[in-house]
Amino acid sequence: MNQIIPTLAVAAAALFSKGIGAQSFFEAIPTETTTEELDLDSPWTHRAWVQQKTGYGWHAPSLPASRDKAALTRTETHLFGEIAWRKNAWRLQASGSIVQGWLPDLEDAGVYSRYTFTTEQHQQRRWHLEMADTFVSWQNDDWWIKAGYQTLAWGESESLKVTDVLARRDQRWPGQEDLEKLRLPVPAVQITWGKQLDLVTIINPLPDRMPAAGDEFDPYADLGQQQPNIAIVEHSDNRPGVALRYRQQWQGLDTQWILADVASYETELETVSAGEKGPVAYVAPWRQQVAGASAQWVSGSWLVRTEQALHFNTKVASADPVAPWQDTRQWRGMLGADYNGINDLVLTAEYSWLYVDNWHSGLAGERYQPAASGRASYTLLNEQLTLEAYAQAVTGGEGSVMRLMVEWQFSDRFSAAVTAIEYNGDHPEDLLYPYRHNDTLLLNLRWGL
Repeated sequence: MNQIIPTLAVAAAALFSKGIGAQSFFEAIPTETTTEELDLDSPWTHRAWVQQKTGYGWHAPSLPASRDKAALTRTETHLFGEIAWRKNAWRLQASGSIVQGWLPDLEDAGVYSRYTFTTEQHQQRRWHLEMADTFVSWQNDDWWIKAGYQTLAWGESESLKVTDVLARRDQRWPGQEDLEKLRLPVPAVQITWGKQLDLVTIINPLPDRMPAAGDEFDPYADLGQQQPNIAIVEHSDNRPGVALRYRQQWQGLDTQWILADVASYETELETVSAGEKGPVAYVAPWRQQVAGASAQWVSGSWLVRTEQALHFNTKVASADPVAPWQDTRQWRGMLGADYNGINDLVLTAEYSWLYVDNWHSGLAGERYQPAASGRASYTLLNEQLTLEAYAQAVTGGEGSVMRLMVEWQFSDRFSAAVTAIEYNGDHPEDLLYPYRHNDTLLLNLRWGL
């Protein structure tokens, strides 16, 4: 049992949580903004597109994974469709993507044989449906009721999850996923009064979508190398979550206050016990309570924003990696600013922090953990060409991520983007250290239908 102590610390922390409430690499995600096909005489609207995404890793991963050399990491086809109907106060919408990852099939056919995929990778990459916003809503005067799968974005911080605690996330490709697809819809009922007061009930929440066994970002890859027989058992917190939000606007100033009692979507280590075939690690989301506020202030070319929240009963890894995680009280905050006063250049920067009120030496990580991020985006040639650079220092100095992207909008229906992602971790105990060689080059093609 003692042999799994050094490995479980990395495996249970990476991509789930590390030390004090680790965050995914990119948290603030705008929703999809593709223009709908409009017919003013019809209650129906629709949109659709096909996306082809190909990734190439130019290093061999440092952790054991299916890919053990420079090679393609994925080649995926996404077919997205959305159809909506509106009549008086009613609206119905159904949307989602049919997705196929071709590499396992190419490997089975002998066309591409750089490495062999695990059973879980096969299952996760073959044809499957990814739900997008699908709901029925009713709106009349000051009341709006919406029920179904919804993307709930209640915060904008990119470097730390502060008030944005209602959204499930896709963590399979950290730092690589399309920004509008990182947040996942959850089954929920939302009641809004006067465009100011929102009451949300989340039904049957599931944990974040995680990498398959054998993927480069498999959070248990190091653990599996040291303990080949260890089993990971995950279960969900199926109790409904409840959240309340109040919004108020003044000239140039938007504010919101939130209260939430929800599942974390991240997972904690509950216990490690001996099984018939070896040790078994049990992981699950935890239940947390959040009270927070955020504000945005616009003045000329500047947008200044902040988020502040108290998190109660948030789980934190113990200093002993095989001990159950412990409850903490945390203050999380963010200060940021956006500037767009230089032609087509937009600059964004933010500083965030996490402070553990009841910290003690039995907890992993420090009492105070800062983070930061910055972005520069420039459009030119009549907004056909976009250049973007992004950098993030992970909470608590656990490493950094850098992205460089070039996107060309050939027409209203066709675009192509090339993105390079680099992961940095200087110390073996850093969250990103095991993934420091997972740098990736992505080619993304999208055709509107």
